[in-house]
Amino acid sequence: MTIKDRLTGGELKLTSAETRVVRTLLANYPSAGLTTVAGFAQRAGVSVPTVLRLVTKLGFGGYAAFQDVLIDEVSEKLNSPLSMFDDRSAGEPGAGVYSAFMRNIATAMHQAADDFREAEFEAMLDLLGDERSTVYCVGGRSSSTLALRLSLLLAQVRPNVFHIGNESIRLFDRLADFNSQVTLVVFDYRRYQADVVEFAKLARETRARIVLFTDRWLSPISNFADQVLISPVESLSAFDTRVVAFAQCEAIIAALSKRNPDRVRERLSVIEDLRKKGNAHLHRIEHKNDDE
Repeated sequence: MTIKDRLTGGELKLTSAETRVVRTLLANYPSAGLTTVAGFAQRAGVSVPTVLRLVTKLGFGGYAAFQDVLIDEVSEKLNSPLSMFDDRSAGEPGAGVYSAFMRNIATAMHQAADDFREAEFEAMLDLLGDERSTVYCVGGRSSSTLALRLSLLLAQVRPNVFHIGNESIRLFDRLADFNSQVTLVVFDYRRYQADVVEFAKLARETRARIVLFTDRWLSPISNFADQVLISPVESLSAFDTRVVAFAQCEAIIAALSKRNPDRVRERLSVIEDLRKKGNAHLHRIEHKNDDE
């Protein structure tokens, strides 16, 4: 069993600080753990003793023993069939861009599934499924479509969900309505957007809960977010992929729907009835205009 398997197995009882260490390591595994213990602690935003406590919980006598196992894992991975396939698939004779790209995305999806931590995902569902709160979704230049997509889906299964367009000059005005009953969902990927990061910081000052979607390099928002969901973004294109992040959004909706199927069914029924009434009214207006 690898260290990664132990971290994602759900058997460890972790403090919030130790969870940040785990998140940092998994986001850039295993290289994050191959630095000095002081460097690792600084990157995770915790103290050195916190890192050492986690190492002890994993069953190691010290940080050096922990690193030795990580180094062994690196050596094994470099010679694995999977890693060789990943390195060569895009350049194989006869392999077109389309099929190579699709295989690359499939690998990223499998990676996200392997990195899944049920306890953290359930905690995220608790925040997003709490109908006493208001949910706002915001993204950056390259991730605003994700924020819009999640807000549209969430609004189908629960009330009080809103999308915030980050291009608006009144972006920060929205914070006037934020308080402890607000959950802010932020999408922020590398080349992290300064105004989105600042918006999240100010939202945190209002005591809003923060759910962050980011990549393995971790947006600065991860330092104060309540929950973080990481997705692989590397692709064979010149642009980072958002396919895994879209899938994560849909997985959240599927999980929330499974939690409260009767409530979701009732809400969807109400929405369908309202659409029918609205369309019927528009139809009558169109006929009236035609008659005139």
